[in-house]
Amino acid sequence: MYFPGLEGVVVKETKICHIDLENSKIYYRGYDLEELAERSTFEETAYLLWHGNLPRRSELEEFRRSLAQHRIPPSHVKDLLLRAPRAAEPIDVLRTAVSAMAFGEDLRDKSPQVELARGLKITGAMPYIVAAFDRSRRGLGPAEPAEAGSHAEFFLWALRGERPSPREARALDVMLIIYAEHSMNNSAFTAVTVASTLADMYAAVTAAIASLKGPLHGGANVDASLMLEEVGDAKNVERWVEEQLAKGRRIPGFGHRLYKRGPDPRLRVLRRLARDLAAERGDYRWVELAERLEEYVTAKLSQKGIYPNTDLYAAVIFRYLGLPVDVNLPVFAMSRVAGWVAHVVEYRQANRLIRPTERYTGPVGLRYVPVEERG
Repeated sequence: MYFPGLEGVVVKETKICHIDLENSKIYYRGYDLEELAERSTFEETAYLLWHGNLPRRSELEEFRRSLAQHRIPPSHVKDLLLRAPRAAEPIDVLRTAVSAMAFGEDLRDKSPQVELARGLKITGAMPYIVAAFDRSRRGLGPAEPAEAGSHAEFFLWALRGERPSPREARALDVMLIIYAEHSMNNSAFTAVTVASTLADMYAAVTAAIASLKGPLHGGANVDASLMLEEVGDAKNVERWVEEQLAKGRRIPGFGHRLYKRGPDPRLRVLRRLARDLAAERGDYRWVELAERLEEYVTAKLSQKGIYPNTDLYAAVIFRYLGLPVDVNLPVFAMSRVAGWVAHVVEYRQANRLIRPTERYTGPVGLRYVPVEERG
């Protein structure tokens, strides 16, 4: 049988994430994602995804300490960030830096404990890598805020060189929770495929970052941010959307392989978050633009199963947080790495090399003709 894009093919059993399309709910390890977004932290959520249970206070404190200990990457990775061309895309620098973290490490041990420790190193270092490269291309030295409490606060502080407000840090923290995991998405499948060869965690995460880059996956959030810039104001929405549809173009921030009967359930959290940041800024331009896009495009395209996805309001949140557009995607990777690591470790428990087949549709029986006789 032939399944284009492997749509509908089950590649593994999982206890990590359940997407309940009937009730418009997402669960991490059995916990409602919306409740986690309201009450949890990224660190606690990552622990849950990796270990299968919410940590006790002592376990969470130790996990936070361990993550913080790995915030500053090895010196050869720091040198790489300083030497990277300023014109490089931040997602490419992140991919290369994560790969370089494997240099000099004995990678033969692939036990769950060791691979989780590698996942911790990667997760801990990602915010610094993204922030330090962005500062380097702006002609600034790296910022290493040792006083930062959370993973989210550290990133914003390391990026800006000054402490973010508590609401900004919490907004990014919630974003990291929301994006941490989403079942067998393309980048998670890529990580698992690489891991099935018994390659190490660095290799699996590097491949996942490469997969995330494409505009049909994580790169779509960059397109959504550029769209907001292009539309500019809520009053321009109808004209702009009609122009795009007349040209046969897709509308960034809309459409998803899974959510064809209603909006992505994560929108409920992201919409509120965008409103909160708008209130702190006293600037409702971007959230009102997104809300008008949601209203108008849904009315036009919902009958085709096209509804808003997370990219629409994520673009608004990133804009209120002041992130450069091309940094949006690496932030997505900083979050989704929690899910990638969880899937790699889970798949290895009953590992089988992923090696799909294909259906040949080309010619057969051709005879070789010497080059001097070819017309």
